[in-house]
This record gives sequence, structure tokens and C-alpha cells, in this order.
Amino acid sequence: MSARYWILSIIVILLVACDVSTPDEQYSISTCTPIPSPRASAVSFVVGDYAYIFGGRDANNNYLNDLWKYDTKNDTWIYLGATPLEGRVNATACVHNGVVYIGLGFSANGDYLNSTGYLTDWWSYDPTINEWQQLSDYPANTTTRAISMVGENELYVGYGFCRTYERDMYRYDIVQDTWNFIDVNLDRKAFTFPMRSFGGVGTTCQNRHFAGTGFRAYSLNWWGEFHPEGKWIKRKNVPGYKRTTAACAATNNFVYVIGGMHFGGMNTDGKVLDDIQRYNPQTDSWQYIGNLPNGGRMNHVAFSVNNRVFVGLGENDNIQVCGDLYCIYEK
Repeated sequence: MSARYWILSIIVILLVACDVSTPDEQYSISTCTPIPSPRASAVSFVVGDYAYIFGGRDANNNYLNDLWKYDTKNDTWIYLGATPLEGRVNATACVHNGVVYIGLGFSANGDYLNSTGYLTDWWSYDPTINEWQQLSDYPANTTTRAISMVGENELYVGYGFCRTYERDMYRYDIVQDTWNFIDVNLDRKAFTFPMRSFGGVGTTCQNRHFAGTGFRAYSLNWWGEFHPEGKWIKRKNVPGYKRTTAACAATNNFVYVIGGMHFGGMNTDGKVLDDIQRYNPQTDSWQYIGNLPNGGRMNHVAFSVNNRVFVGLGENDNIQVCGDLYCIYEK
């Protein structure tokens, strides 16, 4: 079979596809209540003490548009019903001053090869009054599994996918409801950084913006710091297996990159990862924390509430859609 066939097969897989102690005594992982509606390729966000799960696809490959609320204090789930958004996978969401900004992703009615189904809609959601408002559309159709980072009065979104790998970044002005392309200052000789890729992760920690990993013919382990004026600074690569479709969350002091899929190239098998890696922005260093309790996970979610990291849902080693959830404690 052709190399093009294998690349498209991997892309389709990525798109559609008890308390334990960790090795480090400063950390532990506990089991939480599973979400009543298991799903993969959903998106999560946090407002206050509550986390939310939107969209994704279920075990029957139905693309979902509903919203679930997770009470982290009482370990309970609340169903909030359908949203105005079209059902989708691999959406993007971030929170600024208690308001959620969410959208993008891939539609159930889309066609990967013909550039249809790559959604560009962008919404705000105020959970205190349960109000949705449609905002200005994202200015490109590279919207599947785009990363997002939060600034003072703006958001940074990019690295989405639409038939090809990109490293474009856009700035969203929250007050003006406008998008602007960021002319990223790249060292043309350093063509591998930041790598054009799909399926990476990004987050904001200590008012600094970090992103990396992903997929481009094979899984990647690059890691960098993004400066809003359009500059990337190379940081220490994510250790362990190279990965894509990992989950990422930031506490006050650290960034966690968890699980994902490792694919080494056309002549290698894929491997779903279960490791938990922690990044310290102050020292530009990584620490292996431990492993997820029930094997590897990809297309899952991770979020941080009150300096605790929660991770779960997604797909396991057998490509089964999951609903389980775990909490990583920093002692």
C-alpha cells in the first residue's frame, strides 16, 4: 500500500479513532466517578471549582454536542443538555475571567479529504447564567484539534489541521471580537522547530505559553515556549516516547503531559502511552511522575482544579471509548 494510504489511515485513527501510588512519594493518583456518557475526542474546560466536558464521539461514533459539568468537591456529574453548537470532535476551548471561549473542531458531516467539516465557529459561554453567544469565526479552516493559550486580554489559537500540517498562530482580541494572524518569527534553518504538526498540546502556566508534541508522518516530542509577539523559544523535549493526541493541563507551578499515541513511522506499530510527565517552567526540566492506573490513553482530556490534575475519558489500548476519570494529587 502507498505511503499516502498509511498517512491518511493514521489521521483517521487520530480523528475518529482503585487508588494507586506513583513512583514519586510526593504524588498519588485516585479514582474518581466516571462520566455517565463515555466519549473520546471531547474538550474540557474549568470555571471555578467545576470542570466541563463538551462534545466528542461515543462508542457508536455519534458526534456529540452536549455539555457535562463535573463537581470536583463532591465528585459528581451533572448533565447540562445540548448546546447551540453542532456536534463535533476535537474542539478547542479556553477560559478568560470566568468566560469560556469554545468552538472549531470537525463535524460529523465532514469529509477529511475534501476540506469539508472543518468547523470555524467560535462562541462564548457564561456558565453562571448558562448563556451562549456566537462570535467572529476563526479566520482559517485548520481547526481540528487546535491548541489554545490565554493572555491578558487575548487568546492565542493555532496548530490546527485541515488536510495538511500547519504552525500558524492567531490572536483573538476578546474586547474587539477580532482575529489577527501572528507573523511568527521563525529561524528558517531550524526547520524542525517549531514543527508543523497535528495533534499537539498547548497551555498557559505562570503567564507563559507552552506547546509541543503532535504528529507529522510520525509522532513528535518537541516542546517550546511561545511569545505573543510571534517568537518561539525551544525548550527541553518531552521525555519518553514521542507522542500525539496526548492530554495536557497546568497547575500553578507545572505543566502535565499525559499519555497519547506513539507512532514511529510506516514500518512501526502504534503504542498507546500511559505515562505522566511533569514540566517545570522555572527550570526547563521534566519529571516522570508515574503511570495511569488502567493502561494507555489517547484522545482523552486533562484539566486542573485547585492544583489537582484530573485525566480520563478518551480511548484505551484496545481503542475502546472510556468514561473513567482519575485525579493526580500534588502533596
